Amino acid sequence: MSGVEVEAWTVGDDGEPVSSRHALGLGRDPCRSRPDYRPFALGDAWGPAWATTWFRLRGTVAPHGPGPVDLVIDLGWFDHSVGGHCEGLVFTEDGALVKGLHPRQHEIRLWGEGAVHGLLDDRGGFVLYVEAAANPLLLGVPPFVVTEHGEKGARAPFEQFRLRRAEIAAFAPEVYALDLDLEVLGGLAAELDEAEPRHWRLLRGIEEALDVYDESDAAPSARRARAVLAPLLASPAHASAHHITAVGHAHLDTAWLWPLRETRRKVIRTVSNTLALLDDHPDLVYTMSAAQHFDWLETQQPDLFARVRHYVEEGRLVPVGGMWVEPDGVIPTGESMVRQLTFGKRYFLSRFGIETREVWLPDSFGYSGALPQLARRAGARWFLTQKISWNDTTAFPHHSFWWEGIDGTRVFTHFPPAETYAAEVTARELSHAVRTFRDKAIASHSLMPYGYGDGGGGPTRDMAQRLRRFSDLEGAPRVISRPPAQFFQDAEAELRDIGTVSPTLEPVHRGELYLELHRGTLTSQTAMKRHNRRCESLLRAAEYLSAAAYVLRGTPYPQECLDELWRAVLLHQFHDILPGTSISWVHREARDTYASLELCLQELIRQAATQLDEGGNGADDGTMPPFAPARRCPDPAHEPPAVLVKEAEDGTTTLDDGLLRVVIGPDGHVTSLWDLRAEREVVPPTRRLNELQLFRDEPVRWDAWDVDRHVLRHPQVIDDVTGRRVVRKGADAGVEVIRRFGTSTVTLTMWLRAGTGQLETVCAVDWRERERLLKVALPVRVMARTARFETQYGYIERPLSTNTASEEAMFEAAMHRYVQVTDGDYSLGVVNESMYGADARNEHDSSVLRLSLLRGARFPDPDADAGHHTFRWAVLPGARGPEVVEAAYRFNAPETDGLPALPPLLSLHLTAGHALIDWIKIADDGTGDLVVRVYETQGGRASALLQPSAAVGNTPLVWETDLLERDLDVDDDLPVALRGGPPGSRRPADQARLDLGPFQVATLRIAL
Repeated sequence: MSGVEVEAWTVGDDGEPVSSRHALGLGRDPCRSRPDYRPFALGDAWGPAWATTWFRLRGTVAPHGPGPVDLVIDLGWFDHSVGGHCEGLVFTEDGALVKGLHPRQHEIRLWGEGAVHGLLDDRGGFVLYVEAAANPLLLGVPPFVVTEHGEKGARAPFEQFRLRRAEIAAFAPEVYALDLDLEVLGGLAAELDEAEPRHWRLLRGIEEALDVYDESDAAPSARRARAVLAPLLASPAHASAHHITAVGHAHLDTAWLWPLRETRRKVIRTVSNTLALLDDHPDLVYTMSAAQHFDWLETQQPDLFARVRHYVEEGRLVPVGGMWVEPDGVIPTGESMVRQLTFGKRYFLSRFGIETREVWLPDSFGYSGALPQLARRAGARWFLTQKISWNDTTAFPHHSFWWEGIDGTRVFTHFPPAETYAAEVTARELSHAVRTFRDKAIASHSLMPYGYGDGGGGPTRDMAQRLRRFSDLEGAPRVISRPPAQFFQDAEAELRDIGTVSPTLEPVHRGELYLELHRGTLTSQTAMKRHNRRCESLLRAAEYLSAAAYVLRGTPYPQECLDELWRAVLLHQFHDILPGTSISWVHREARDTYASLELCLQELIRQAATQLDEGGNGADDGTMPPFAPARRCPDPAHEPPAVLVKEAEDGTTTLDDGLLRVVIGPDGHVTSLWDLRAEREVVPPTRRLNELQLFRDEPVRWDAWDVDRHVLRHPQVIDDVTGRRVVRKGADAGVEVIRRFGTSTVTLTMWLRAGTGQLETVCAVDWRERERLLKVALPVRVMARTARFETQYGYIERPLSTNTASEEAMFEAAMHRYVQVTDGDYSLGVVNESMYGADARNEHDSSVLRLSLLRGARFPDPDADAGHHTFRWAVLPGARGPEVVEAAYRFNAPETDGLPALPPLLSLHLTAGHALIDWIKIADDGTGDLVVRVYETQGGRASALLQPSAAVGNTPLVWETDLLERDLDVDDDLPVALRGGPPGSRRPADQARLDLGPFQVATLRIAL
């Protein structure tokens, strides 16, 4: 062990980490047991899974030569999955943080260049503490294996980690440099064609250098060998060489194969390593993307955060992305994406004075067509991802292009052609980037994020050294370390120049960025989706009602409380939490958090209702979709007639309310849905509505992530009927059907809601299946060519045919609250309360819509979704676009029993098209101004007059802002909704006329 004495203490009690002050004896946590360090032998096991062991290392650096001296530690690492298993964090005995440890970052410089000042005492002695996290390795070969170790206190046996190494070692700089020289030149030679003279000259030079090197005379011979290679390293890149901007990065998943508590520690480990690297390499630039990670760092490690602030001021540690976390790109509602941007950008502005200009989402599972507009309206100019390179069917045609959203807004977009967010700056990666880059004819710049990711880790000394060697090297692209904004400016300018010459040559992609992979994330861990949807609906109600209480009653607006609730919702929209691809521990905690959030939001709603109940008058006129389901408090004078029920001897039941006639066969399926208004049958001949279908669901590789295309070929129809009865509630009537399959039970209650023109289904499932997919089929006699799937602030129109490979690849797609099909002048909508995955295809003269209900993935959570679930959906025959949108709002509205009638604060008087008020709140800056979010819903144009109620005040002024509620930039080219005057000009609210383009979002601010 080279004179290193090791002692260890495994944290007991509940197994949760302790503070470094407690572990080092600098301060006592009275709720935790005292540290008890005992001798620990090299090779012994430590753990168990998810436990924390503190190691105390003592030793003395003996007299040494000119080279540096390191303490080298091996906690029991594997050669793969950096950041995916055990890690460590090193402290001095007085509590100062030194650096993190992982498989590629396992040394602490004790003496010499790069050593941390004060590690050694006057006699060369040291005492260091290592907080070691026994995070179990959940990746194997094959990559994913079923494991119980994704939960705290798992009973399954755990092969504990072993401390393999803790020794003092001399570091030989010349030998290390020679090794990197050989790696770089050898890797370059391997990538060059044998027809290239450079290939052979590199091989000859490497051979000569190896002949010179002699291990028995290591340092001097290494210098001579490096002299042989020096001319080869000095030969500059070609004048036409591709330019790569390399930025250090650690794509750190906010949760995945580890819980949130571990991510907080991972952030500290990764940042401490990065700062040490920035200290030693003044040419490096590092990026961090999630404001939440900065916030954790600021709270937990203020000293480390101060060092971060220093490098941010220098421009070498660059906050990017401008979002609270890197969220899922398709599931959150439009307002959630707005808040991801506003909370993220405001954090960076308040802490660093930095206005982030890019949206940075390298790893989300697809991107909605609303994102370009939201990015631009939040002050961003650029968008980055690499995930579309994972497509399983078609290759995306560009790496640098204009992404045009569903509203027509464009944002410059770049896909790094290295096709990774965790490069290591190798010859192979650089060659791949140049070879893969699809826009060579018009562009010469690309970006490469390098550094270990997913579990964190970030860039290493080796990467930094390779970066220097590749900066200007014949046979390779030119590689430069600089902030991403400089790359984006240069790359965008190239495309603008092309557009100036010929707009037809500009690469443009219109609509969503559909990922042809990971389609199962729309359904896995359905509780995440249900709770997220409910929290979004409750937040909408809470903010509106709190704003109404503020305006009408003078009640203080609960800004801080709402902000805290929003931050929790935004955190759980991270792209491995909301999509359902994290370990059991993550989702268990998330469900508990969601339940608490919902209680808090219901209490805010109750408090606002109590204030509003004092002297309320008038009624909401419905121009803003209500916050309660339709017919919550019906007027007895206008109560619709009760639904008529007829039962035949064969068990067939007919429900009729004068608008719809529904026939439910003895097998519990809807065999006829007759639209009495249009005199049209909705259910195709021989087909059945509300047919439950079960599929084998065994993805080839990505279990919780994927639904493979072959899965949908073989549906097993669930026909079993173990119970059936007619049910009534007020004027409504329905049929309840109980079905059993495997070890699961489904209770379907099909309600004809009197006077609503919709057939609603409540589906309660006791789900016990593994590796199965449950869908409900809704075949409708509507011969549509496309279907409208709701997305953020609008819809995506997707083909129902499979004429091309890209059409076929959309066999499962994202949907928010509705899907709609149209046949000539007849439309039909299906609204839902908590589902996001669906498929829709043509079948002869009909369209078959199928909503995905549940999956039974086994990795990373072997018990995913097991338990009780409730789903609701409704079929709306004859409903046109605006009607479907408004019905979807009502269907998702939270119950607000006891809320008094109140006049609307604002309403829209439509004069053309369709638009609605999506959100009303009080301004974030504390001025008390009212903020209103409006959007056009149908992909057309809409005109409306804004009508404030008398309660808002006498002739209040209104103006349009960006998403951060700031005055619009007069130089921006985004369309302005308020007619008359320059962008940002004030006018009386009662004279405000809105002209909205297709899916245009407008944020209005009203001074009270």
